[in-house]
Amino acid sequence: MSSGGPLLGQFVVSKMGRDRGRLFVVVGREGDGYVYIADGATHKLGKAKRKNVKHLIVTEQVDEDIRAALEAGNSVTDEQLVTALRVYRPQERKEGDA
Repeated sequence: MSSGGPLLGQFVVSKMGRDRGRLFVVVGREGDGYVYIADGATHKLGKAKRKNVKHLIVTEQVDEDIRAALEAGNSVTDEQLVTALRVYRPQERKEGDA
């Protein structure tokens, strides 16, 4: 992890608010302690949710394609986020069931 919080493209779970328990991808960072999260469905990239890092559970998983695109300043689509989350979720369920 880099200095001060989750990486771009990293998967996080909200632990506070209406979106509690939902999985998101970090799509931006703001100052100390805040990130922008999106899932491509309820929170699209155009209106990413600003969230306090204290209110997130940071997973070990990072989508390298999304991270590289965001760091290079290239565009990422909502469909890419939805696909990345769909690929990650089955792994999460298998680990939780075991």
